[in-house]
Amino acid sequence: MSVLTMLADTAAETEERTNITPYLLRFGAKFLAIFAIVAVVTVLTPRIAKWVDRMRERHQKDMPPEDPRCKAVKGPYDMPEPLPKKQEEQAPEAEPETEDAPPAYRPKHAKSLEDSEPEP
Repeated sequence: MSVLTMLADTAAETEERTNITPYLLRFGAKFLAIFAIVAVVTVLTPRIAKWVDRMRERHQKDMPPEDPRCKAVKGPYDMPEPLPKKQEEQAPEAEPETEDAPPAYRPKHAKSLEDSEPEP
């Protein structure tokens, strides 16, 4: 006999067999549990969405009318100054600015257009 076969025989005699069935059952149970959770969430999501929509309709307040000046805004710094309370009710329809002339830069702290001077 060769040395390799003797080593193989001794290794086979000392090796214990492991039963894999409990490991496979645990793996399968975990797999099915995760799959069941995903299936329940998938089924319940539309029902929860309908319930949330009904709750929002019941508790939703009326929205204030949209300011007509907002349609003229094209960038983050284009919003006109708020109207005084007296003029708010009689606000004229704002015409959108033309693309040719961008609005003049006006710092927030400026009181009127004469106070703010554009930098060169």
